[in-house]
Amino acid sequence: MAQRRVSMGWLGWIIAVASAMTLLVSTGLWNPFPGLWEWVNAERPLSEPESLWQVRLDRVPKNIYVLEKHLVLEHGESVEVRGRSTGRQAWKTAADWAATAGGYVVSGKLLVKGYEVRDPATGAVVRKDEKAAAVWTFADAMIDVSCRTSKDCELIARVPDSGKEKWRVLLPGIGFVLFADNPGLTGAGPLGMQASQAPMPRLLGFPIDNRVHVVDTNSGKALPVVEPAEHTAVNVFGGRVIHSTATPRNGRCILSVVGRQGHSGNEVWRRDGYSIHELGGAGCQLRGEPVAGGNAIVAIRPDGRQALLDAGDGREVLVVGDDEKVLATDGVHAVTRKGSQLVGYRLGRAGPLWEREAHKSAEVVITRGVVIVSDRSPNRVVIVDPATGNERGQVRSSGRVVAFDTVGFLLADRRELGYLEFSTLSQRD
Repeated sequence: MAQRRVSMGWLGWIIAVASAMTLLVSTGLWNPFPGLWEWVNAERPLSEPESLWQVRLDRVPKNIYVLEKHLVLEHGESVEVRGRSTGRQAWKTAADWAATAGGYVVSGKLLVKGYEVRDPATGAVVRKDEKAAAVWTFADAMIDVSCRTSKDCELIARVPDSGKEKWRVLLPGIGFVLFADNPGLTGAGPLGMQASQAPMPRLLGFPIDNRVHVVDTNSGKALPVVEPAEHTAVNVFGGRVIHSTATPRNGRCILSVVGRQGHSGNEVWRRDGYSIHELGGAGCQLRGEPVAGGNAIVAIRPDGRQALLDAGDGREVLVVGDDEKVLATDGVHAVTRKGSQLVGYRLGRAGPLWEREAHKSAEVVITRGVVIVSDRSPNRVVIVDPATGNERGQVRSSGRVVAFDTVGFLLADRRELGYLEFSTLSQRD
C-alpha cells in the first residue's frame, strides 16, 4: 500500500507539472523549445551544391508544367505561376484544373462548362470560352469540345491565345461526363516521366460507345470509325491505329499486335506472339494501356523479353535481355535495368552504349541530350550523357525530380521546390 501511495504521489506531481507547462506555453509566457520549433520550420537546402533557387510552397502541387520562362503549378483549387529563373510567384488564381497549351495557361472549374486562357507572364485573361465541355492541350495547339445534345458534339482545334479555328469535326457524343482537361483517349501512357508537353499527334482516338473515332489532326477530318473485334483492344498512337488481340485457345493466349493505317484500315505491320498490354484472367483479358516514349512502344516478345517497337513500321528498335527491364526512353535513347546496373542504348543500334551502377530503386528520365538518374544510398541526382554514360555533374539530394525540360530540372521535397540547370552542374563539376 505504501508503494502504491508513493507511485500515485509521483503521478500527481507529473500531471501538475505537465498542466503548468501546457498553460505557460499556450499563453505565450514561456516556450521551452524555441530552438526545436525554429529547426522544424527552417528552410534547409534541397541539394548540395544548392539549387539556382528554392522556395517553400503553401501546399504540394498536383501537377507542374514547365514553360520557356515560367512554371505552372496546379494545386487542385488554384493555379499559380512562378518565374523559372527566380522561383518568384508571378500570379495566382482560383481554378479546379489547369494545363498549358502553346505556352499559355488554360484553366477552369470542374463540372462547369468553359475555360480561360491566360498569359503566363501577367495572368491576364486573353481568351474565355463558356461552351466547352472538355479540352485537350498540346505544345502547339489545343482542342475543345462542345455538345448541343449528348449525341451531337463538335471538336474544334484552335490556336490557344487567339482562339483561331484550325479545323472542326463532328462526333456522336464524347463518351464521358467530365468537364476538365485532357480526358483519356485511346493512346499510350508515358513510360516514366516525360517532358511537360508534346506537340499534337497526327492521329487521335476518341472512345465513344465502345468504338474508337479516329481524327486526323493534320487535315482535320474524321477517319473511319473502328469497332474493336472480340478479344481486341485498339490504341491510336504514333500515326497508326494499333490492334492488340489475345484470343484464348486450348488453354493458351494467341497474341498479335497489328499496326494499321487510319485512313484505309490497311495493315502496315504485324507482330504475332507479341503483346503491348498486360494479360490477366482466365480469358486472356487485355488490361491497362500500353506505355511508350517518343514513337517507341513497349512490347513483350514471344520469348518473354521486353522490346521497343517503332509504332510507325513495327520494327524492333530495341530488344533487351532476359533479366532486363526498360525504365525510360525518349524515342532516341533508352535506359534499362539489369540487376544493379543501368544500361544505356541508342534505339536501332545493336548492343549497349554504356553501363553504370545504381540503386535498385533509382529512377531515370531522359530528355534531349541528358539522362537524369535519381539514385539512392547515397541520395543524389546524377546527370549522364546518353551516348557515352559519362557523368556531367551531380548533386546530393533526397528530393525527387518532379519536372524537367531541355535546360534543367525541378527538385521537390514535400513543399520545398528548387530548380537546377544542367549547364550549371557541368560547370560545378
